Amino acid sequence: MKPQMLPIVMVGALGVVVGGCEKRPEATDRPPAASTPSPGVADRAGAATQTVDVKLALSMDKTVDASGINVDTDAANKVVTLKGTVASAEQRARAEAIAAREATGYRIDNQLAVKNPTTE
Repeated sequence: MKPQMLPIVMVGALGVVVGGCEKRPEATDRPPAASTPSPGVADRAGAATQTVDVKLALSMDKTVDASGINVDTDAANKVVTLKGTVASAEQRARAEAIAAREATGYRIDNQLAVKNPTTE
């Protein structure tokens, strides 16, 4: 190909590329953006954050065996519920204290049961 033909070929290729592009919809063609999230979305997100924060803190604490602890958070009532079993009354109390520290603004419902070591 001659060097004089190269610019013509490049312009032709550019025209094919640009001509084949899909046209973006105009702003009037798009649905309106949501201005505010649905009611309760922020509460559910906050509750999920509380659940994760409490679970993480429990798992990081060396004085509590968190393997038997389930953490549930009720966003509507602002309640964190601890369910499951722990090895001692001290671990039960410590788990509740950790949950209270991590889930500020939430009430803690401690339903943890202490395992009876003689039945294992």
